[in-house]
Amino acid sequence: MNSDLDSKVVLVTGGAGGIGSVISKSFAKQGAKVIVHYNNSKDKAEEIAKEIGGVAIKADLTDAKQSKKLFDNIIDKEGKIDICIANAGNYPKGIAPIWEIENDRWDNTISTNLSLTYNTSRYFLKHASETKKGSLVLIGSTAGIYGEAGHADYA
Repeated sequence: MNSDLDSKVVLVTGGAGGIGSVISKSFAKQGAKVIVHYNNSKDKAEEIAKEIGGVAIKADLTDAKQSKKLFDNIIDKEGKIDICIANAGNYPKGIAPIWEIENDRWDNTISTNLSLTYNTSRYFLKHASETKKGSLVLIGSTAGIYGEAGHADYA
């Protein structure tokens, strides 16, 4: 398959997780240079990056300054980001019906997931607006379509 990904730079947020690792490996297999983003999974991210000839980079994408620094660092080192896969997310621990979900958990789940998607999108699209090209893919969960028992905040 000719996917024209040779010399393309791909950022996969949450690239060390289950879905993220598959995405990272798939892009690398098609010839792309993959940046494996992580926040807490350093060992796994570095393992995947080494396996695919990519780079592992840490950032808390809920923090605007760290997000901007991530994008600036990649652009400084690689010269560009062609594709951004916004895959990172925060799945809350514990199962609870909605009437038992505390406000702190609700606020954290909503704020975390929206903030990291917003920061990823804003800094990638700023770069894309300057280069006049780029692809942003937002990965969502089937929980948003079908629901998720015990995780109404995430769904």
